[in-house]
Amino acid sequence: MIDTRQLAGRLQTIESVAIIPRVSSTNLIARRIVKECIDNELSLPQAMIIAGEQFAGRGRNERSWSSPPGKGIYATTLLTRPAEEMPFVPLAMATIIARYLTETFGIDARIKWPNDVMAGGQKIAGILIEARLQQGHAYMLVGIGVNVEPVQDDARPNATSIRDVAARGYQGIEHATLKFIEHIDAGLSRRFHRQEVLPEWRRLSIHRTGDAITCNLGDRTVSGTWAGIDEHGRALLKQGERTTAVSAGDLILT
Repeated sequence: MIDTRQLAGRLQTIESVAIIPRVSSTNLIARRIVKECIDNELSLPQAMIIAGEQFAGRGRNERSWSSPPGKGIYATTLLTRPAEEMPFVPLAMATIIARYLTETFGIDARIKWPNDVMAGGQKIAGILIEARLQQGHAYMLVGIGVNVEPVQDDARPNATSIRDVAARGYQGIEHATLKFIEHIDAGLSRRFHRQEVLPEWRRLSIHRTGDAITCNLGDRTVSGTWAGIDEHGRALLKQGERTTAVSAGDLILT
């Protein structure tokens, strides 16, 4: 059992950690905290909420995220950043998770734009960020799901887990969770500057110039070839002589 008080005392950025056996969604809990803080003009705590199980977890576009007990890390971190850093938070968080997997378990983790983390071409972690802007600050909920143990689930046909692909260092879910908290905390101790975030994201990207890409943007689909990311972190899709900058959506490698 992780001693959260002892752990919080040695963290650099995260002030408190709450581990809850079972919740509907860690993001829903965090959302209530953010609303309460903003409504009452209180500082947002730099805190992390971790669930042993979620029964109503959600990913992008309201897709369900399977969160069975003992199989993964299901966490939401409350984060306050200057508003100008907000475009780089999704990319920065993906690089933090990729570093966690590589440094702890020897996994060759790569990133699918903007912030799905892949191993061997399969998804091992996902990130969902919600934000509210107020008076020059972004109040953010960074929801992260990491597959730790394999799950037989038809809803995740292209998924893998730490246990499946770890080259070293796997000691069970409690150890994986502890290392996860430490890596997130260390990553958040740095500012998310363009000149630091973008080069690292590009180095870890699974995309290569000319790859065929389809991007789902809710009510429409854009297809083209990968032309990198711009200085705002937007994906660039080339369609003949035209290049489209995409700031949100799901990319499908085709």
